[in-house]
Amino acid sequence: MFKSGGLFINGVRIALDDASSELCFVSHAHSDHTEAFAKGKKILASEETFLLMGAQPSSASLPEGVSLANAGHMLGARQLVAQTEQGTFVYTGDFSLHSSFTTPGAEIIPCDVLMIDSTYCLPTYRFPKREEVIRQMRLFVQKEGTANIVFGAYVRGKAQELVKFLNEECGLAPIVSPAAARFCALYEKCGVKLDYLAAGTPEAEEEMRHPFVAIMPSRMVNFEFGAALAEAFGRETKTALATGWAAVLKFPVDAAFPFSDHADFHDTMRYIYESGAKKVICASSSQSQAAECLRAIGIDAVAKEETRPAQMTLMQC
Repeated sequence: MFKSGGLFINGVRIALDDASSELCFVSHAHSDHTEAFAKGKKILASEETFLLMGAQPSSASLPEGVSLANAGHMLGARQLVAQTEQGTFVYTGDFSLHSSFTTPGAEIIPCDVLMIDSTYCLPTYRFPKREEVIRQMRLFVQKEGTANIVFGAYVRGKAQELVKFLNEECGLAPIVSPAAARFCALYEKCGVKLDYLAAGTPEAEEEMRHPFVAIMPSRMVNFEFGAALAEAFGRETKTALATGWAAVLKFPVDAAFPFSDHADFHDTMRYIYESGAKKVICASSSQSQAAECLRAIGIDAVAKEETRPAQMTLMQC
C-alpha cells in the first residue's frame, strides 16, 4: 500500500527519500534525497550511500518482501522493490538506464505500480547520444590545450564521473576541489579507480605551473570565475559545465554539455513501457507536468503530490 508519500508493507511505513517516517529509504547520496540522515532516522540504503554520507551502516534490515536494485545515476544509487498482495511496487529515485564511467545502468524492474523520477519526463527533454556528448567534451579539452580548463560539477557524483572521463578519454589527471577529493577517495574505497590531484596540495600547485584541467563546484564556474583565473595565472581560462540542463538552458560559460546522470524523456518512457506498470506515480520537481504529459498519451499517471492518504491501495494510487 502506498499513500501520503510512504510505502506501507506488513504494517511498516517506509518513507521514500524523505524523513516523514521512522524508517526511511534513501535512494542515493545527493543532498536533496538525504534528509533522513540529518534527522537521525533508521535508514535503508546501499553500503556505498552510507559511506558517501559519512555514516555507519544502519542496523535496520529490509522488511520482508522488500529488496533493492541498481538505479544507475551515481555510485550506490538504488531502487526499492516491494512485493505485496496487491502486486509489485517499484520506486526508482533518480535513475539512469545507461552505464556511466563509475556505475552500471539501472535495471528495469517489472511491476504493477511504478513511482518514477520524472525530472526530465517531458518531450522537450531529450539528450543527444551519450557517445556524441563524450566526443564533444573530449574535443573541447583537446582544442584548448594551451588554456586552463575548469569544469563545474556537483562534488558528489558528477565530479567523479568527470574525473573518470578525463582519465579514460583524455589521459589527464584533473585538479579537484577539496570537497570533491574527499568523495573521490570514497569512490576509490568502493573500487572505482580515479586519478586526480587535490587542490591545495604540492602536487596540484606544481601542476598549475602549466595549463591545467580542474573540476570545481558548479555554482562557482562562470565567465567571471574564468576571467579571475586567467588574470591570476596569466593564461587563458575556459569554463564548462556538465549537466543535463544544458540540453535546454543557456549558462554563462564557454561550453555546456548535456552530460547527464538522469534518464531523459526517451529513457523514462522506455522504463515505463518495459516495466509493464499499470499505474505510474511521477516524483520530481516537475511531477504535475510529467503526470499530465503521460495521461495525454494514455498512461494512467498521477503526480506524487496529488496522491491522497485516504484508503489508497497499491493498485489504486
